[in-house]
Amino acid sequence: MLILIIVLSIVLSLIIIYFILAYITTMKMIKRGKEIPLVDLDLSKTQYAKYENMVRESNLYFKDKKYEEVYIKSNDKLKLKAYYYPNKLNTLIICFHGYRATPLNNFALMGKLLYEKGYSLLMIVERAHGDSEGKYITFGDKEKFDAINWVNFAKDNLNPDKIFLYGLSMGAASILLATKLKYDPLVKGLIVDSAFKSTKSAVKNGIRRGLKIFGLMLYPCVLLYLYFLGFKLKNDKIYEVLKNNDVPVLFIHGMSDNLIPINDAIINYDNNKGKKELIKTDAMHVLSMYTDYELISNKILEFIKNN
Repeated sequence: MLILIIVLSIVLSLIIIYFILAYITTMKMIKRGKEIPLVDLDLSKTQYAKYENMVRESNLYFKDKKYEEVYIKSNDKLKLKAYYYPNKLNTLIICFHGYRATPLNNFALMGKLLYEKGYSLLMIVERAHGDSEGKYITFGDKEKFDAINWVNFAKDNLNPDKIFLYGLSMGAASILLATKLKYDPLVKGLIVDSAFKSTKSAVKNGIRRGLKIFGLMLYPCVLLYLYFLGFKLKNDKIYEVLKNNDVPVLFIHGMSDNLIPINDAIINYDNNKGKKELIKTDAMHVLSMYTDYELISNKILEFIKNN
């Protein structure tokens, strides 16, 4: 009898520990953190080491550029912020950064190119990042609604002739998911770099990368916590959403991406209904613009010109 009690106590303790670790993992993954600008980091210890000059020069470029701070209210009443860089052309590029990034961390390099070509820029600060409100990052689940609201804000307040959405990683996934909600006809194209195929796959890849095999053991319980926190993961499959998309898409992805595998881009591309192009590079996650600057810049400018 004593042995049975001991065994049951051990099993119960392990179950409790399992749920506690899964909760900690979930909170660490979705709660807002403190984003650090790339220019404040020792880039020699990051994946940007080879591209330090490009990072610093492009960030410096925006130091003296005039911008306006603009705001919207999300569907769930959060105050969300963006930086608007008006320019001579009425074509507007709305930029959606990735997970735990900042607008300039992700878009200084291509933003510089686009701004020099005369395009206006609206650089979004995603919910639960920076000065935008929000407790949780939702990997596109709620960000997709924010994307629609930013487009509507731009249409009503910035008077663009055309709008293009440009997203990296989670930002790319968000603007793809938003196609299910239908963009305003002013949206002429989506530029998506390193998008994942579903929210569940992104969560799984993130846990596996950080915690290896043990992380995969926590994955089912993490999904359970996300469900109770209101994540609607049954609607998270981007490749399914894209079967009804008629907005042109330029897909960009690195074949050496160790966070979001290239196969995610291929699945999204294959399932996309409308006009599309897939650009593959040898880059790691979101680094295609650095490793193949000429290719990516030319493809993006060509995409904007032709749509």
